[in-house]
Amino acid sequence: MADLKLSEVDQLQTKAYWDKRYQKDEDATTFDWFKTFTELEPFFRRHIPWDQCANLKIIMLGCGNSTLSKDLYDAGLKNIANVDFSETCIEQMAMLYKNESEMTWDVMDVRDMSTFKDGMFDIAIDKGTLDALLSYSGSVWDIPKHIQESAGKYMDEVDRILKLNGRLLYVSYRQPHFARPIIERPYWRVKKETLSDPGGSFDYFGYVLQK
Repeated sequence: MADLKLSEVDQLQTKAYWDKRYQKDEDATTFDWFKTFTELEPFFRRHIPWDQCANLKIIMLGCGNSTLSKDLYDAGLKNIANVDFSETCIEQMAMLYKNESEMTWDVMDVRDMSTFKDGMFDIAIDKGTLDALLSYSGSVWDIPKHIQESAGKYMDEVDRILKLNGRLLYVSYRQPHFARPIIERPYWRVKKETLSDPGGSFDYFGYVLQK
């Protein structure tokens, strides 16, 4: 099994793939998958109480080298914890945004965030991280059990670190009939918004998971 070569899609689940990608993209500095902050800002403003921004604790789950944290910081949300399991990524981003002193950058697997206490955050944001964990070259109708379990550990950890009435805002290309079996859990209510892309070939979705 260890000698099998994973497809490009399957590699999206692995730390090794992302370390290699960030090392390769070092000169590019930042990169955003699908939606930009300008496109997503209305969704975030609907579901983040901006009038309380000074007191909100936010976690960016699998931050990657996206500009999203910096965009939110500039928009007034200062207390942002950024986590990613790639040391290369975290080192690069911590250096790039070293002047944004209220943001933190930690190497961490989102399936085990034991460094953080229970009920520590008001808002958690996932822009494509769960999608990467669910990446699989086979049928999307038949996700292997180990991938489902991995995603389940992630959901349980997010639930643990969120405060009562906290929210996970999940931005995804994953259609509801594929997403819901993974994200629907007894501990939160799920709402879905379609994030239309007028010039694109398909829609993205914003899922609001409320404790």
